[in-house]
Amino acid sequence: MAEPVSEPERETAADARPKHGGKRPGAGRKPAHGMRRLRTAVRQLTTTRLDGRTILAREVRRWKQDLRADLGGDLTRAQETILEAAAQAWVIVSSLDDWIARQPSLVTKKRRVLDVVVQRMQIAEGLARNLERLGLDRKAKPVPDLTAYLAERAKQSEPAQPAGGGDGDETAREMRHSASESR
Repeated sequence: MAEPVSEPERETAADARPKHGGKRPGAGRKPAHGMRRLRTAVRQLTTTRLDGRTILAREVRRWKQDLRADLGGDLTRAQETILEAAAQAWVIVSSLDDWIARQPSLVTKKRRVLDVVVQRMQIAEGLARNLERLGLDRKAKPVPDLTAYLAERAKQSEPAQPAGGGDGDETAREMRHSASESR
């Protein structure tokens, strides 16, 4: 009679077989470029977590500030979320533009356009959609009417009352007196 196989032996035999797809190191198709790695890195590191001292972080901050100013300044939470997604896409597109510009040719030996160019176009389309959601028109900041503006200007240009509460300004008198003595 055949001896039954014990439980631990069955588990090791099943584990020794490679699973469908497998998670072995190096398994699967090798990447042709670092686009996926760049995309995941940017998604994990939102633009707010970029080191503020780098040129990239300063450019992203300036781009977002310009866009906020174009949209009138005060954005809703939803608009801020779309702005952040657009900024991430802008970082990827500008990085890809730089990489693509440094390539000697955008066509492979098999006369195909590089895959990264197609992916760049898709990301640029997503960026354009996000910008359309935010609005393409410049929005002016709310401005007070002319009479309110003139009244505010008149208040600012009026001379302040002296702290002593008197009619004349003693400091001004002293200055006039010293000016007449120096002549």
